[in-house]
Amino acid sequence: MGDQPQLFKFDLVQERYDAMGGSDTYIKPMVTSEFSKSMCGGINVLNNIKVPWDLTCDEIIYCLEGTFRLVCDGESYICSRGDVLFVPKDNRISYEADGKCVIFYAAYPHNWKQLAGITQVPGIDPSDFVPG
Repeated sequence: MGDQPQLFKFDLVQERYDAMGGSDTYIKPMVTSEFSKSMCGGINVLNNIKVPWDLTCDEIIYCLEGTFRLVCDGESYICSRGDVLFVPKDNRISYEADGKCVIFYAAYPHNWKQLAGITQVPGIDPSDFVPG
């Protein structure tokens, strides 16, 4: 862990990206506790969906494609390709997209799901769910 750089290719999500339904989300965790003792990150593809969430970790979002909207306390934060958004923990938010968008997320700490007692996250396949 942490000894060598790790490269994660978009190929890991390409098939799911191509098959996205009319209202769907898919999260592919890439950097997990297997690779880092401090942070985690991955790709989230959203298509015509709203996902309400109680955020229990700090998160940085980088918009790779399309338009991503985060709603917090009634205010919308609109991200287009190349935009970066920091979202502090302990906020009630909604991840939203009116069409297909792709974001990269990085979160701290890496074990936020375990700390919050979360056993399921919308969009993460059970086989990819890593609690810590």
